[in-house]
Amino acid sequence: MSVDVEILSEMWLTVKEYISQKDRQAVADHVINVVADHSITEADLKKFGGTDAYLRRAVDEYLGDEAEAENDYDDDE
Repeated sequence: MSVDVEILSEMWLTVKEYISQKDRQAVADHVINVVADHSITEADLKKFGGTDAYLRRAVDEYLGDEAEAENDYDDDE
């Protein structure tokens, strides 16, 4: 089964509105771990991470890009 990044992104942006702001990063981290465990390519994972700052940070941390993970992201994207 292939992963449609556009659908994942749309779902995240919809669901994110119902998650308290203080919990969004933890949820994004968990979502990235779940998605990564289900045959998504690294390119698609990075594309999904481009959806917003929460997912971008989660992907950076998942892939081990420590320097990228420490960037000052705008959480309101």
